[in-house]
Amino acid sequence: MTEPLSERLLVDLLDDGRVRVSSWPAAEHSPRPAGDPAELVWPLDEQEMADLRWYLEQYLRMPFGVYEQRGPRVAERLPEWGARIFSALFATAEARKAYTEARTRGGQLEIVLRSCSAELLGLPWELMADPARTVPIALDQVAVSRSLQTGDTRQVFTVPGSRLRVLMVISRPDGEADVGYQMIARPLLRRLEAVRGSVELVVLRPPTLERLEEVLTRAREDGEPFQVVHFDGHGVFGRLPASGGWGPMMFQQSGPQGMLAFEKTGGGSDLVPAGRVAQVLAGAQVPVVVLNACQSAVVGSQVEAAVATRLMQEGVASVVAMAYSVYAVAASEFMAAFYERLFAGDRMAEAVAAGRRRLALNNERPSLKGMLPLADWMVPVFYTRSEVRFPGLRTERESSESLDGILDAIRRRPEGGQESRPDQELAAEGEFIGRDALFYRLDVAARLQRVVVLHGPGGTGKTELAKAFGRWCRDTGAVDRPEWVIWHSFEPGVASFGLDGVVNAIGRRVFGEKFDTRFVLLDAAQRQEAVERALRTRRVLLLWDNFESVRAMPDPGQATPPLPEREQGEMRAFLSRLARDSRSAVVITSRSDESWLGEGVRRIRVDGLDTEEATQYAEQLLAPYPHTRRSRETRAFGEVMRWLDGHPLSMRLVLPHLDTTSADDLLDGLRGVRGLPGGDDGGRTTSLAASIAYSFDHLSGEDQRAMIVLSLLHGVADADVLGAFSAVPEVPEQFRDRPGQVWAELLERASALGLLSPGEAGTYRIHPALPSYLADRWKSQAGDAYDDQRTASIHALLETHAVFSSWLSEQLTGKQAQFAVALISVHRRMLGSMLGFALDQRMWTHAQTVAQPLDEYWHLRGLEEEAGSWALRMQLATEGPDGVPPGLDTPAGVLWAYATWEQANRELAAGQLDQAESTYHSHIQAMLASPESPTQSKRIAIGYHQLGMLAQQRGRLGEAEEWYRKSLTIKEELGERSGMAIGYHGLGMVAQYRGRHEEAVALYRKSLAIREELGNRPGMASVYHELGIARQLQGRLTEAEEWYHKSLAIEKELGDRGGMASGYHQLGALSQLQGRLTEAEEWYHKALAIKEDLGDRTGTAAGYQQLGAVHHMKGQLAEAEEWYHKSLAIKEVLGFRVGMANSYHGLGMVAQELGRLTEAEEWYGKALAIREELEDRAGTAFTCAELCSLATEQNRPDKALAWAVRCVSQFEEIPHPETGDSPGNLRLLTQSLGIAALEQTWHSVTGNPLPTAVRQYVLTPEPGTDTGTGTD
Repeated sequence: MTEPLSERLLVDLLDDGRVRVSSWPAAEHSPRPAGDPAELVWPLDEQEMADLRWYLEQYLRMPFGVYEQRGPRVAERLPEWGARIFSALFATAEARKAYTEARTRGGQLEIVLRSCSAELLGLPWELMADPARTVPIALDQVAVSRSLQTGDTRQVFTVPGSRLRVLMVISRPDGEADVGYQMIARPLLRRLEAVRGSVELVVLRPPTLERLEEVLTRAREDGEPFQVVHFDGHGVFGRLPASGGWGPMMFQQSGPQGMLAFEKTGGGSDLVPAGRVAQVLAGAQVPVVVLNACQSAVVGSQVEAAVATRLMQEGVASVVAMAYSVYAVAASEFMAAFYERLFAGDRMAEAVAAGRRRLALNNERPSLKGMLPLADWMVPVFYTRSEVRFPGLRTERESSESLDGILDAIRRRPEGGQESRPDQELAAEGEFIGRDALFYRLDVAARLQRVVVLHGPGGTGKTELAKAFGRWCRDTGAVDRPEWVIWHSFEPGVASFGLDGVVNAIGRRVFGEKFDTRFVLLDAAQRQEAVERALRTRRVLLLWDNFESVRAMPDPGQATPPLPEREQGEMRAFLSRLARDSRSAVVITSRSDESWLGEGVRRIRVDGLDTEEATQYAEQLLAPYPHTRRSRETRAFGEVMRWLDGHPLSMRLVLPHLDTTSADDLLDGLRGVRGLPGGDDGGRTTSLAASIAYSFDHLSGEDQRAMIVLSLLHGVADADVLGAFSAVPEVPEQFRDRPGQVWAELLERASALGLLSPGEAGTYRIHPALPSYLADRWKSQAGDAYDDQRTASIHALLETHAVFSSWLSEQLTGKQAQFAVALISVHRRMLGSMLGFALDQRMWTHAQTVAQPLDEYWHLRGLEEEAGSWALRMQLATEGPDGVPPGLDTPAGVLWAYATWEQANRELAAGQLDQAESTYHSHIQAMLASPESPTQSKRIAIGYHQLGMLAQQRGRLGEAEEWYRKSLTIKEELGERSGMAIGYHGLGMVAQYRGRHEEAVALYRKSLAIREELGNRPGMASVYHELGIARQLQGRLTEAEEWYHKSLAIEKELGDRGGMASGYHQLGALSQLQGRLTEAEEWYHKALAIKEDLGDRTGTAAGYQQLGAVHHMKGQLAEAEEWYHKSLAIKEVLGFRVGMANSYHGLGMVAQELGRLTEAEEWYGKALAIREELEDRAGTAFTCAELCSLATEQNRPDKALAWAVRCVSQFEEIPHPETGDSPGNLRLLTQSLGIAALEQTWHSVTGNPLPTAVRQYVLTPEPGTDTGTGTD
């Protein structure tokens, strides 16, 4: 049927590149053209489209550094882009008049964009903004929709039913690699209670095309059809062979098809063309499809458009799509508002518009910096073939409270805090945060393997995860009835402890009224048989909590003895049968992995929340205590969060004490230095001590006494380190004579009890509440001897970690560098603790030994601020009260010199050249005044090399070479091969800056030979990188790329963020040389994100310079000029003259292209002055070539000739690769002005006569030039 609707403006995007606007007032039966069609030119260029996608999909994932400013800049440009889109659509006076009159009439207005081209429909039209109004059109009481030109948008599809049934397809074909793509259904479920009608959300399990067809068909046959199918997964472009088997209708268009990624039955991706999906939907008469299907990095939203248009071609009436990847919270709030308006009787287009307004009104989205605004209201788009109405939808809630008010309340309320309902055992205990990855694994495992054990230390959230999963299954159709999610606790002392109790609990819930009348009359075997038959034929979810008490950790108080062997066997057999043949599933929580249950059980380890989830959880826990905000900004609070390691129970019981206790005191309490606030009363879910004691009491007395030393460790326990600790003569008796293997066995036993969890590099992570608990036991057991025992133990630990640190330093320059870095990362907190203790005890040699591997680690990870704070602490610890340094021939003086020297190196890397130079010179003078020794000579050589690096950074290449050679001479005399490799490397860089590339390569290879011989992988990565640059400058780009990737492989392996940034930068330069500008820009931004995060100002300036060059090559001169100026500002502050010359040159090129020729000449002059001073022949030639071009443009041939001579004369060879087009220009100018003019100019510029080679070159006709002597 058809019926009059709201007023519409039809905007036809025609195949011939034109646009036609028609007016269709509500009272009229057909549209009226508004003038003739006009040319349509999409107003946003490729870069602006890429910026829009980046803003919507990437910005909040890393809102730091350069992105921190870029995101708001893009947001500021949205109104301008919208105005340009509006002007492109309403380009004629008649079209604008039709729009204005439609707005003036004041009724409901819908703008319908129509086209046969998915590509045109896929453009972000919702951005359009009327320049005369302050609000974008799509937020200004105007509905915006898209349609095929073949569709009849006035046809109405009437959908029966009083409630909405939504089938959600959650497809993750890449398994856990997909978990970052957030699950929309979970936050949506929470918000559906705000909708005034009944919305039933069912999740398709498994998410296969076959299952989709089966479920839709059955629902329709049962008289309960689904009105909405919501696809939450990935969309892609793909190509299928013509023999795909679905008939000719599938392939009406050639080229790639829009496809949706379902899962295969056995796992993996099943790419299904949208046409095939549409046939399944049409067969079940599904009128509405919602798509959260996006393929990132596709410019615009072409996948979404291709899929949506294909669905409409095959009969789907309406498609609501997310044109870009969308945050789960945003998508769920949009859908809640959308469903609410359908219940209120709105049309589909108006419901979509209401959802957009909800996103604009509540625009804060989660990021690593907390909630930040994001203008993602234009992401939902609406495609319509015909109008869809739901006249039978029944309202179930009074409308006195607004949807916005209810949604805002839900936003503030933790997940799981719903109103009271019968199954209160599933209610959340506090807040439930995140866990999307675990949810995915658990959902799949419960479906495929049936019996799943969630295991991990106490307090990691296993119980809460199981409850949340139960609520999820109950609310999304995973069980046949909501009440068939059955919770059973194996808490000691509970009567229904064994299998018989479990069977009775299941029977009571499954058989309901028949339980008392028939079930209880059966004997035990019959009851079990009845339950197992029900579980085989029905979908039931069993949740068994605290299962460790059954066998692995029976009740320590013996209130409930462990199950007898016979009953354990019965329990194991019951679960085995359920896993082998059942439609039901059981999820078990335990501190043990319950290995006794056999191999047929899926085990999933539950550790703490990840960093982002822990931050969000802390935010919720501390929301009632707003005055704690200042404490949360302190370093101590960060240490508390690191110590808690994302353990939900520890966080829930500890963090609220921040209301009355400082973060420093909380940290001391966790470390066992002082008592934790709060009492120890309560059970193991309300008391940290009780939670630990439940597991700890299952250890033998000897194990318990040895475990006490873990109270002194920070974060991890390492059996090898503890074995070395036990061998220290002064160690207290209870820790002696325990070799590493004995410790390894103890740590494994503690891990099996949930006190520890397996960590990286063979270590064990310590439960955050364990050290405090152990310290209390130690005090009570040792009495007055506690302080002496503790002090002796800490001293033994320092001795152990000093030996460990010395070994780590050796490995860092050898073949085991990667393993050493991994170990430092794991032991970093403990090493820091030992360094602090050594400084407090004035044990200077130990302190330096521990500091050295930490310094290398801080450098690799870019943690310069942390390194600087420790350097300052070492300096202050060793200096006298008046700030006077100790004598350099004392242990304190050696440590002071080390700390100040390392700080100078950091200043050099940060571009603080004056401070670094002062420190280097003072140290060298002090060394020269000290007694001669190999150690003294080595330190002096290192100082000379650092001064060479400093001179090189300032562009003083002659001075740099002199320092490098002085350093290398000493190292060669000492036979110090590692230092020689560093010297050859430095000399290679000087040769490279001077354009002597083969000389540079030869020096790099000498350095590389030594480093490869020594197995120095960080050094090898550095040389590989420089070899890449050398080959790139020679034009050998494939070879250069190979070197860069070899370097990056090691840097990624070591976690060397600074090295990775340099590698990304050079790959950007390589892409730029090859004309792949978008790719180059992506590499540069990737490098800049690291450089800015590290505070690398020199590297940041280089990144800005190259972004200027990329925009320059794209013809975006204003943007290029902005980047060049940003780069120059940093370089001028740093006094980085090589870089300043590059920026001056770039600004000169921009000014020249903009016609500001006098300004261009000034910029080039500044660049040339520096390059000539620095003896940079390649750079000098480059600038002279541009000045030659400029003089030619100014019609000053004599001056052009002089600049061409200055360019060519930089090198003996003609033509030389570094002189570009200048030799050819020299030939042309000589032909124009005569050889005499060249001879005179050459002598004037160089002071020498014209070389024969140059004369011959300019007088020899260019190959292919017609000399006039040829014949026809």
